[in-house]
Amino acid sequence: MPARTVLILQHVEVEKPGLILDALDGSGLNVVIRNLVDTPGASASDLPPASDLAGLVVMGGPMNADDLEGHPALKLERHLLADALRSRTPSLGICLGAQLLARAHGLAVRTGAELGHDSEIGWSPLHDVDRNDPVVGPLADAPAVLHWHGDRIVPAPATRVLARTHTTECQAFRAGPAAWGLQFHLEVTPGLLDDWLTEAPFATEARDALGPDATTRLRADARAAAPALRPLAEQSLAHLRTLFVQRAGL
Repeated sequence: MPARTVLILQHVEVEKPGLILDALDGSGLNVVIRNLVDTPGASASDLPPASDLAGLVVMGGPMNADDLEGHPALKLERHLLADALRSRTPSLGICLGAQLLARAHGLAVRTGAELGHDSEIGWSPLHDVDRNDPVVGPLADAPAVLHWHGDRIVPAPATRVLARTHTTECQAFRAGPAAWGLQFHLEVTPGLLDDWLTEAPFATEARDALGPDATTRLRADARAAAPALRPLAEQSLAHLRTLFVQRAGL
C-alpha cells in the first residue's frame, strides 16, 4: 500500500466509519476499508506494516478484545496497533478498536459484569474532558455522544485518560503522541444509527438495556444531539485528518 493510505478496519458491516470517512473526503488520502474478521484464514501478510500507512482506524464490534481464539483476526489487529504505536503512525480506535488499542498499549479490558456495571447504551455527555487534547477536547461542549458497549478499558495509573462517564472511568485515552482510543461512537450520525437499529441484534440489545421504547428513544436523542455534536466531531476529526495528511506528505 502507498504511504498515503489510511487503513480502516471494520468488524461488522453495518458499523461503518460514518463521520470519520466524511472527514477524509477530499484529503488526497487513499482510504482502504478491510474486514479481517470475515476473511477466512487471515494472516499477518494480509496487513501492511503500520510504518507504511498514513493512518490507521479500527472500528467497533460486538467481540471481546481478548477473544483471540474465537476471532483470531483480533490478534493481528492488536499486533498492527502495537506496530503503529512503535512507528508513531497516527491511529484511532473506536469502541472495540479502542479496547484493542488499550491491549496493545498494555492496558486491561474487563467485562461490565466483572466491574459491576451493566452495558452502557444511549446518548449522554462526557465528563472530566481534557479540553487541552486536540481530538477529545472539543467534545467537552457536546450535548451527548453515543455509548454502546459492555466491556470497559481499565486505565493504569499513568494512563492519560481524556474523558469519563459515571459507569466508565476511561471513555477516551491517549497512547503516545498520535494514538487515541474512544470508547464512544464519535462516527455515528442519525442515519448511521438508523442502519444499526434495523439490525435485529442491535435492536434487541438496545431494548434489553433501555426497555421497549429503546429504538424510538435512541433515534430521537440522535436527532436532538446532531446539530450541536456534528461540528464538534468534525473539529475533532480534522486534527486526525491533519496528522494523516502530514504523514503522507500531502
